Amino acid sequence: MRPIGSRGTSLPEIMIALVIAGIITIGYSSMLMYTRNMYNDTVIRSQLSQDAYIVDKYVRSKLNLQLEDSLKIYADAAAENAETSSSSGTILRSVRIDSTVDHLAVESSRLVWKIDSLTHFPIDSDISYILFSTRSGYSKTILDVSMSLSQGSDTLALEWIVSLRN
Repeated sequence: MRPIGSRGTSLPEIMIALVIAGIITIGYSSMLMYTRNMYNDTVIRSQLSQDAYIVDKYVRSKLNLQLEDSLKIYADAAAENAETSSSSGTILRSVRIDSTVDHLAVESSRLVWKIDSLTHFPIDSDISYILFSTRSGYSKTILDVSMSLSQGSDTLALEWIVSLRN
């Protein structure tokens, strides 16, 4: 038996509850989508930073093992074929103490590191720009490296200096 005066839930009360639940659901889903987008951006930026770190460590470790005065920079593939080196360009070649030849270039927006006849792709990010430049320092050769990594719509521009013995 029902107590007197209790008639259940009315239609306006149900409609108000549905409107409040809808507002809460829309707010929660908007916050969830915003959080997911921020997470995806963080993952992409983290990948770009990791790739930049890999390139920096790879370049530094390999070039510190090079023969004296073996570093050659070529403006482009045509200059490399003609063996015309320059003080700045997009292709880097050096010979290590153990006669291993390192060749670093960009092909189809991918970083290509050739060690003798083996080809490596050390990073996953695309490279839209790379430039190597050398200059003379006090008792050292200084290599300036500039590059721009990209993944999706995010880009990361990098510049660093590697000091090499003469």
